[in-house]
Amino acid sequence: MICFVILHYMVIDETKTCVDSIKKLSGDKRMIIVDNASTNGSGADLFEYYKDDKDVDVLLNENNLGFAKGNNLGYQYACNNYNPEFIAILNNDIEIKQKDFINKIYDIYNDEKFAVLGPDIYATTLRIHQSPKKLHTYTYEEVLKLKKSYQKKYNNKYSTKIRCYLKRNKFLKRFVYNRRISNNSVDYKKKCYNIPLHGAFLIFSKGFINVRDKAFFEGTFMYYETEILDYECNRDKLKTMYTPELSVLHHHNVSTNATYKSDYQRTMFMNKCILDSLEAFLKIIESDNAII
Repeated sequence: MICFVILHYMVIDETKTCVDSIKKLSGDKRMIIVDNASTNGSGADLFEYYKDDKDVDVLLNENNLGFAKGNNLGYQYACNNYNPEFIAILNNDIEIKQKDFINKIYDIYNDEKFAVLGPDIYATTLRIHQSPKKLHTYTYEEVLKLKKSYQKKYNNKYSTKIRCYLKRNKFLKRFVYNRRISNNSVDYKKKCYNIPLHGAFLIFSKGFINVRDKAFFEGTFMYYETEILDYECNRDKLKTMYTPELSVLHHHNVSTNATYKSDYQRTMFMNKCILDSLEAFLKIIESDNAII
């Protein structure tokens, strides 16, 4: 069996579309929706909507736990209630069109014995392939450089407003994302191993589940969870991989967009979350005495 853990916040139609796409897949499966204390009551609406559906469980958080803790709640619920062979953790703005998706997971695992697997993730609004993020694990120096960069962005509110204005141009936004991917020398058409995967969709095998009671490090609220996961998996000799044999659609950032109507407020919130995550990342590396 495979359990799909779907972190829900605010946008109910996207969550229903996600669940509907999973229901169409062949294979034994369960869906666990974790509502992260949506302020519009959509979590309670989902609970009522799926209350008679034996394949869907809805968990209602009293507080917004963020990405890592929210998903860990669903991960642990899956482990305790279903003893699955795989746990897929995915955003509620994901849609799966590949009907043999589950069967392919089993086939890939039989060949590769992965701990964590990432599919090709195509962002429909940006029209880019998002995974893998880069081709090597982040070093201490890279994380430190990123922290300094985001600290400048967060402090310089005027330049943030300018960037927000420029990002409204979809062509320019797409160009920036494509350039970033090109600079990382990432080719989504190629299988690769032990690299940072995109957090919109991750598949954890029994090999991971047996040694980790949580999917993600809980010292973050949002962002850089998979970069930290990649570091931990490399440290602990857990095999991760990306394959284009699996593919999903990502209807990008609908939950965040629904929360913040102002581009500036949304960007400042994101920058603060990223800063906190990078600080947590640095502390993990420092505590492991793995500063390179």
